Amino acid sequence: MRFLRLFLLFLLTSAASASEDKVELPLTKQSAAEIIQLKSSGKILSVDNQEKDGEILFLIKVLHTNGKIKIYSLDASTGLPPK
Repeated sequence: MRFLRLFLLFLLTSAASASEDKVELPLTKQSAAEIIQLKSSGKILSVDNQEKDGEILFLIKVLHTNGKIKIYSLDASTGLPPK
């Protein structure tokens, strides 16, 4: 839930930024990795895509500074975590 709030805050602040800072949809592997890297401050290990119910999801594996690995997911068409 915390991640979702942070991500929505990121999207809102992005909309107020210059046009070159906006996230373009649908996401690409590169843009999904950039969003998660900004939010997690971790090292991106991999980005994979997966189709679920006709939607493309990006699964981003991140190594955090505490040594833990976490997998984040983003919907390519909305830029948000899947429901």
